[in-house]
Amino acid sequence: MANDDRRDFDALRDVIAILPLKEIVQNKLLSKNVSDMVSHDVQFARILFNRYKDSSTSLIYTVYNGLDRLQFYKISFNPITQIESILPDDIELMASCNGLILIEFENIRCYCVFNPVTGEHQLVTYPNSSPNNIEDVGLAVEYPNADRYKLVAVYKLEENSNQFYKFCVLSSEQPGVWREIQVRTISFLPALPSGPHVYWEDSLYWVRNDGSVLAFDTKRDEATLINRPEFLDLDYDRILSGQDKWLGIAQGILTLVCIFRTRTIIATFDSANKIWTIFRTLDNFIVDQDGYFRGCPVWIDSKQVSFLVRDLQTWHYHLYECNPNTNVYETVAVVPMINPHTFCFHPTLASVHNTPYNDATADEQTYIATILNGINGFIIEDIPVEVLPVLQNDDDEEFYDD
Repeated sequence: MANDDRRDFDALRDVIAILPLKEIVQNKLLSKNVSDMVSHDVQFARILFNRYKDSSTSLIYTVYNGLDRLQFYKISFNPITQIESILPDDIELMASCNGLILIEFENIRCYCVFNPVTGEHQLVTYPNSSPNNIEDVGLAVEYPNADRYKLVAVYKLEENSNQFYKFCVLSSEQPGVWREIQVRTISFLPALPSGPHVYWEDSLYWVRNDGSVLAFDTKRDEATLINRPEFLDLDYDRILSGQDKWLGIAQGILTLVCIFRTRTIIATFDSANKIWTIFRTLDNFIVDQDGYFRGCPVWIDSKQVSFLVRDLQTWHYHLYECNPNTNVYETVAVVPMINPHTFCFHPTLASVHNTPYNDATADEQTYIATILNGINGFIIEDIPVEVLPVLQNDDDEEFYDD
């Protein structure tokens, strides 16, 4: 490219970079150079990533209403608003990472990697063994540093398994191949997560019930266990709800929240030394007088850890954020309903690899496309999802053996 052409292209890039993401996608039609820049230019991707990460972050989650429907919520933060819609209950939101969402279509028996901004999606078959044995499926998206992502299924640890965790890994570069990996554990604890998994510095993390953390390096396809922090043995009294440890990202750092009856401890992870360091200890405004925690931490990457806590009189949830001027947690909003499995979403142009999928019928493909179009409109444009019937299977037999 000649110097004049280079300058013209750089000027065009600066203009395109300030457009809304939807319009940036449309500008891919201008030329092949623009299309390549939008889809594959790492510098351009980083500009957009940093611009939208702070200004457009929202929380998305579902709450089952007991009527074959999921209440679908989105909380935005600039300004703080909440909207809701409805999804059929055969759909599960499983993860959100760097602009991509992982969805499970249970009746069609597949996963879906979806970008609500671009509308691109990829359908992924289950691993060969039963999905009933899967503890969680992690989504690791390398954007903006690369155009790749991985799905990592971690299986329930069984007593007769010689204390092995089993993983199945699927890469966007080999979309039809699940690879199996095993790692020996140091203790038998069948239940894994107290909350959603976390992707940070090329690894997926799950907190275990004892406070140790299972980490899977998505570059090396290796798993390790991070020892439980010593401060969990401090005499702050256990809470009664069974959910007292939460993992997430706050201000760019892997962060662990441990809630006791009298204290809440916020710790950060030192990846070089593989240890936890206490960042902050709070007198507990979170646990109620009976010793229950009715809410969840909220992970907004540019902020300190926030908390959603239920008011026992109104049953609404108060969003507490740390005031940087006073260093005190204050109520900034009230929302009517919450699910402890909330997902932090910020829009990006991360690419989804569109590969053929032949395991769904034409009706199922239409159903999936309609649901994704509705989710796109709800997350990006605040348009409620059109109510659709739950897709029924012709037979209810289990397709996989345990």
